Amino acid sequence: MDEVVFFHRQSRTLILTDLIENFELHKVPNSYKLLIQLAGIADPDGKTPFDLRLTFLGRKDLARQGFKQMLAWEPDKIILAHGRWYDSNGMAQLRRAFRWLGRGDD
Repeated sequence: MDEVVFFHRQSRTLILTDLIENFELHKVPNSYKLLIQLAGIADPDGKTPFDLRLTFLGRKDLARQGFKQMLAWEPDKIILAHGRWYDSNGMAQLRRAFRWLGRGDD
């Protein structure tokens, strides 16, 4: 699976598609709520969905490299394709959502 990330330097805004999903349960149909909670992609603790993390089995170093690049950009805002986006504190949100990779700055 390939992911593309965008970074707008002037606004310090990172744009992601599936690397972080953060669904607000009150905005999804009841039939999906349990699945979203079990997948661990419910607001306020959105993160990389489990199925996407599986694509990095044996290649976690590649995922960590991308994570480090996103940290190096020092984003303030993070816009997501799926769920509530982060209008501030982007660095902390990245570290929280990608905790499955480690800190990324070591």
